[in-house]
Amino acid sequence: MPKRIRDLPAEYLVTQREFARTIGVRIRERRIALDLTQEQVRARMELALVVISRTQYSRIENGETIPNAAELIALRNVLGVTTDWLLEGQKSVVEPT
Repeated sequence: MPKRIRDLPAEYLVTQREFARTIGVRIRERRIALDLTQEQVRARMELALVVISRTQYSRIENGETIPNAAELIALRNVLGVTTDWLLEGQKSVVEPT
């Protein structure tokens, strides 16, 4: 484990893991509601000039990592939701672009 992670309080790491899982669940549920595959979402993200590997996308949906800012913006547009919904679960949905 990297030293920078080892020195963080346990509560922080638990909170970050839970946050990642929550975002991943929202993304997966919305993707399924739109009847899209992971590959289709990735392809649409690439059209927005956000290139993401299969592994990275899977890690986001599985709650193993938190998407970076560019990935969040692309996901927001592809899934037709707001950033608030992705991050906080607020019930705001817009049409996908």
